[in-house]
Amino acid sequence: MTASLRQLLTHVEPSYEMPLHDGWERMPADDPRLADRLPKGVGSLRNDSIVVIMMPVNRESPLVFPIIERRIRGEKFGTLDALVDERIAAGARATLGDPAILRHRSLEAIGDTEGYVVRYLLATPGTGRRRGVEFLVAFPALPDEKLQLLETLYDGIIASGSWCMPRADALSPPEPFGG
Repeated sequence: MTASLRQLLTHVEPSYEMPLHDGWERMPADDPRLADRLPKGVGSLRNDSIVVIMMPVNRESPLVFPIIERRIRGEKFGTLDALVDERIAAGARATLGDPAILRHRSLEAIGDTEGYVVRYLLATPGTGRRRGVEFLVAFPALPDEKLQLLETLYDGIIASGSWCMPRADALSPPEPFGG
């Protein structure tokens, strides 16, 4: 089967696909089921380039903190370098030793309470560091040992993903991208 001219001219970017744990699902950001499931304050991010929210279907799941995926662009069509420099200056580090996944934790107001937001920043391959994806996970204020345990778990979830190219057949899973 030959590709159409439109397919040849349309640039398709890879997506970062993570294997989800049993009982988790990917939901588009505009899914009405999310209205009462997101932590307070996170719902306001939905219009901020959020594409997908990954969370457990069962509200009683031991892992209840959703992973929010948003697309980002370099400032004024530039690269993400300024954002990366800003995050590194604020204490961001490589996730589990992988310099391609920059991780930053900050104490922030989450709705009416204070908690931690962990941001994972990845540049999208093939975009010249002009576009990327950011994953956000919001945790309540917890004792350090519990917070570190949860962060390590979510670091592993994020790092387990890989860049994939969508297939022409929408029913087929994405193909791994790169080497």
